[in-house]
Amino acid sequence: MSSTLARKASGDSSDRNKPGLFKRALRFLTHPPRKQVDNSLADLREGLGLGIGDSATSSNPGSDQAALHETTEISVVPTESMARLIFYAPDMDGQADPGEVVWIWAPADGPSLPPRERAIVVVGRNRNAILGLLISCNPEHRSHEDWIDIGSGGWDPRGRQSWVRLDRVLEVSELGIRRQGTVIPQGRFERIANRLRNDFDWA
Repeated sequence: MSSTLARKASGDSSDRNKPGLFKRALRFLTHPPRKQVDNSLADLREGLGLGIGDSATSSNPGSDQAALHETTEISVVPTESMARLIFYAPDMDGQADPGEVVWIWAPADGPSLPPRERAIVVVGRNRNAILGLLISCNPEHRSHEDWIDIGSGGWDPRGRQSWVRLDRVLEVSELGIRRQGTVIPQGRFERIANRLRNDFDWA
């Protein structure tokens, strides 16, 4: 009995060193496990089709500028789930409209790297968000049936041949994009639109 009282009086050192429930919850919220963060970024990169070696189209923001930006909040959904009327109507004076090319900050190829600017072509709107298709300069997409060749254009400062991914739509808040006055030529946009109509039930 005396030994029990002595332990209670002095306190178990292991219990004293354990943080309380509130402290543990606060620590979890402010320092989430690294693995969880990496997995979520990996899932987003996979949904966007951003694999190793998939070159990012960019207006050459520079590494210092890129480090200051956080990844844009992006929803990636199957294209058929967003089926709607599609038409070519770029307008540089208003909101981002179909046919315009805009830039978003997307996850880089590795979890330790800063986000990279990626170009997307706008194909529609959904409330306060825009719907876009990812543009890539990776020549491997030449053999992928879910990508369509759009040639070169102002979305890539190096003038490389580019492809647009058709089977995934990116839903992005208009506050998370950067506009540069770049549009895709109407003929190339119509080729994209026709594939969306024929393969994904757009109108």
